[in-house]
Amino acid sequence: MTKRTTALLAGAAVLLGAVPAFASDLVRVGNPSADDFHFSMINVGTDSGIFKKYNIEAEIISLSGGAKLHAAMTAGSADVALGAGTDVGLIVKGAPEKGVGVLATKPTNMVLQVSKLSKITSVDQLKGKKIGVSSVGALTYWLAQQLSKRQGWGADGMQIVATGGGAASAAGFVSGQLDGAVSSLEGSLKVEKAGQANILLTFGDIVNPFIAHVIFATNDTIANRPDVLRRFLKAWYETIAYAGTHKAETIKSSQQATGLDDALAEKVYDIEMQTFAKDGHFDPAGLEAVKQALLDLGQVKEKPGNAAILTEEFLP
Repeated sequence: MTKRTTALLAGAAVLLGAVPAFASDLVRVGNPSADDFHFSMINVGTDSGIFKKYNIEAEIISLSGGAKLHAAMTAGSADVALGAGTDVGLIVKGAPEKGVGVLATKPTNMVLQVSKLSKITSVDQLKGKKIGVSSVGALTYWLAQQLSKRQGWGADGMQIVATGGGAASAAGFVSGQLDGAVSSLEGSLKVEKAGQANILLTFGDIVNPFIAHVIFATNDTIANRPDVLRRFLKAWYETIAYAGTHKAETIKSSQQATGLDDALAEKVYDIEMQTFAKDGHFDPAGLEAVKQALLDLGQVKEKPGNAAILTEEFLP
């Protein structure tokens, strides 16, 4: 090998070494509830390396509630959102996005808990009682109405009180201003452990079929980053499959978001893993139930057509 050849090879090696690594595509993921196990799959997918496998860097944007979540989508501050199934009603009202995949089916993640001060031990005792929900027109509000109707009391058989949810409802238990509340399983387990309330029922046993959570994407992402969206969804549903067979690893990753201790985290895993959608396709019966909820809540005047609110084009 001549000196000239050696020099050329050395120069080529330097040039090759100077080429930067192929950067992952950033996807900003809006999360409306930081302690929700369903949404913690972003942590699981990141820790397991599945998102990296598909060259996706998922950046979690923590927001408080659905209104702020979709405001961020409208403002272009988030590319993808993890939200309630009933959030499709916002698309009808003009939110520049679409549902691109089902995240979770029946609402097993939502429960009704009752204050220990109320002495309530059965659903029959809820008639006329003050039940806290996050806000009027929210999914929690609709679930409370469905329970009341199921009991034969009509939509107003319980006194439904908008509290903002979470800590406000827990405070209502302590003060005696609330008899019960519709809230997340994760939050309710923490309140129950604190000795302030007991979980009376889960709404997955009452409202089924349904679509509890949906993955949304902005119209801009759909139009201009279709390949990125496809890879994100592949990574998401592969993460769900992984989580189903890697319990210990999933619980550990999810605890970064949920803040649950080991015993409660395992309980949530056992209850909620069964509700994850495996492939993201929209079940017609579940979708019809969501549309009926939108009508019941007065969010739409008529049931929207599927093409107006969702697309399955990007699913694996």
